[in-house]
Amino acid sequence: MSGEQEQTCYACSGDGLTEKTQHSVELDEHGNQVSVTHSFISPCSQCSGTGKVSG
Repeated sequence: MSGEQEQTCYACSGDGLTEKTQHSVELDEHGNQVSVTHSFISPCSQCSGTGKVSG
């Protein structure tokens, strides 16, 4: 018996998903470099999407 209990993940508040932001430099229609930010939802990296962590 390990004695560890699962607790709600602090990073995603138990949802299993987190919003992430990716920054990149892309070319616009004129060939100029522009800074672009993409936001997306993915499984939480702390709990691997389970919503629980060992505590």
